[in-house]
Amino acid sequence: MSAIFNNETIWYLVRSSGTVAYFFLAASTIWGLALSSQLLKNWVPGQLSLAMHNYLSWNAIGLTLLHAILLLFSGFMDYTVLNLLVPFTGPFSPFWVGLGVIGMYLMILTTLTFYIRQRIGYRTFHIIHYLTYAGFVLSLLHSWFAGTDTPALEIMYMSTGLLVFFLTVYRVLTAVSSRRITIPQQV
Repeated sequence: MSAIFNNETIWYLVRSSGTVAYFFLAASTIWGLALSSQLLKNWVPGQLSLAMHNYLSWNAIGLTLLHAILLLFSGFMDYTVLNLLVPFTGPFSPFWVGLGVIGMYLMILTTLTFYIRQRIGYRTFHIIHYLTYAGFVLSLLHSWFAGTDTPALEIMYMSTGLLVFFLTVYRVLTAVSSRRITIPQQV
């Protein structure tokens, strides 16, 4: 049994759980942008769309936690619980891994606030939820600079990053145009 869970196996589990966690985070961010931009309104019922967003978010968090915990058992790097909780203290690429730790905290914060949104108010919830963008960017940077070693992953990170960027621009433009802001004319 110990041959199954050797250092190499654990290392592959660390890497694959991190990659799939990022994929779920990207999917959750993309789905959330599509949801808030009303792109899914006519295709997916509201409750189902919201459930899907939560499903993607929780999978991202679960796999991120698995990714971090598995680092404790990897023989390739000597991570401690403190390294996983305190950004920029790890033995490998501390800056980029530290960004990943902060990204994880932001993912957890923005997902948990969904459940207390009525208590904290709609406006506060949305302000906190904007931290999703920071969490996504930090996780993207962490993934790219601490975990990419194949062109396929580079393509995935580039594609998802660009898609989130363009959907964000679309979201901002639709929000601005829906408010129909008028600029007073000087006479």
